[in-house]
This record gives sequence, structure tokens and C-alpha cells, in this order.
Amino acid sequence: MVRDMLLEYGFDEIWFKSHTARNDLIYTQKATQDYKKPSGYYATDLWNLFDGMCWGKDELYFLQMKTNSWAAEKPIKDFLNKRNGKVMVFNVTNKLKECKGKWKVFFREYSS
Repeated sequence: MVRDMLLEYGFDEIWFKSHTARNDLIYTQKATQDYKKPSGYYATDLWNLFDGMCWGKDELYFLQMKTNSWAAEKPIKDFLNKRNGKVMVFNVTNKLKECKGKWKVFFREYSS
């Protein structure tokens, strides 16, 4: 549903990160100063926060999706305070009164 909504609104090159048993290794400057043995942390999501990315007109958007709830704002705002970017957060639910029992997509946008 999120993909269809993004395409309808003109977003392009939409990519969703698969949630699998295998995690990706995110290399960091903080984890080690020894570049012969780089290290970092393992994450299911991008930076343990995002489920995908897509292009708006000329801007990259980070995507976070939840079902039946909104994602916490603080981690998103903390991420954007350190970096320039745009984030779209989606709540796909049928639990809200305006849904009338049908699944709907709601979204919020954040930018730095």
C-alpha cells in the first residue's frame, strides 16, 4: 500500500529493505580507528531506523513504516539533527475511526 501511494504521488526508484534473519554490518568511524579491521554494528533496518528510501523530485527520502502505530519521533529528529535529509513515516492501519475497518495509509513528513 505504501509503494502504491508513493508511486501515485510521483516518487520514484522506491527501495524497501528486506527484513531477514541476516543483518547488515554498518561500518562506523566511532567503532574503530584501525581501518585494517573495520567494525560497526549490525542492523535489520538502515541505521536501525529506516525501512527504505526513494527519490522525490530531486531529494532522497528515508522511509519508515509501521502497522497500527506511529514511529517514535525522537530517533527521527535526532537523526535529522545530525544530517540533512527528509523522512516520511507511514502508519498502515485499519484501527483508526476514519478507517472504518479498512486498511489505510497515513503519513508524516520530517525534514532537517
